[in-house]
Amino acid sequence: MKNIGIQHFRLVHAIVKEGTLTKAAEMLYLTQSALSHQLKELEKELNIPVFYRKGRKLELTDEGTRFLDSADKILTELSLLESDLLHIRDGESGSLKIITQCYTAYHWLPRIIKYYKSVSPGIDIHVVSAATQQPLDFLLRGELDVAIVRNKIDNPSIHYEPIFEDRLYAVLSNNHPLAKKQSFSGSDFHDQDLFLHFIDPSSNSVPVIENLMKACQAKPRHLHRIHYTDAIIEMVNANMGITVLADWIIQPYLETRDIVIKPLPAEVAKRTWYAATCKHNVPIKNFLDCLKYHFSEMTMKISAEHPVERVPLQVAV
Repeated sequence: MKNIGIQHFRLVHAIVKEGTLTKAAEMLYLTQSALSHQLKELEKELNIPVFYRKGRKLELTDEGTRFLDSADKILTELSLLESDLLHIRDGESGSLKIITQCYTAYHWLPRIIKYYKSVSPGIDIHVVSAATQQPLDFLLRGELDVAIVRNKIDNPSIHYEPIFEDRLYAVLSNNHPLAKKQSFSGSDFHDQDLFLHFIDPSSNSVPVIENLMKACQAKPRHLHRIHYTDAIIEMVNANMGITVLADWIIQPYLETRDIVIKPLPAEVAKRTWYAATCKHNVPIKNFLDCLKYHFSEMTMKISAEHPVERVPLQVAV
């Protein structure tokens, strides 16, 4: 049966539906001779008669009835498949797998999903948490659709699109001895307990704050690596140390915790984030548009509430 194709299932289905070869040929946009030829091919391949003739009419044999049963199921499934693929292609259904590099805070995501659903109601968004430390590797393996990253690698398979710019702030308890400072330099972290996100050693990524302290020859008393943003915030809120976080990550915590933020030197605080993708389709394009819209609003709000002064970059000599 290796030579049986979709055209044969459609052929039998059309003959049964229309009742005659002539009408079936019209339905399939074939000549009657071409349709008769396909039917002979099918019966030869099966080595059984599919129809027997009663005058001009064709009626199914028992074997033909069994063949029609499978034809109905196959053609129905094929029609569903074609419809689903068209919906996915046109951005009407499917799923979108995303991740943000090195961050475990997704308080910003529900608002984006709500906005995205108004544009693409049939697309489900999934956060692939396992990809947090190595998003581009997951992207290249096809396990992600969109990776929001700040570090790029040179690979022709990956397209990077700038999404937004953020700023880093020092974050500390309102009761911390340094809470009254107007701004922070690298030397202010000297001999302090510093809480930073965990970094996978294989990622070859060095946090900006570590480079800043190195330039100032400042050393923290203890450097704590923690996986979860919420845990870092609670440690700082309890006045157990200082952290450094981006404006869009820290913003909601400012309203619910007894913490303050201090601007860092402008030369190191400003960062650009990119949406990394390996494929282009309507769902991805719509999601990138939603990201840009959301983060442009957020950064404008934070900038208005917490204007950044230009802090001198202090370098040890």
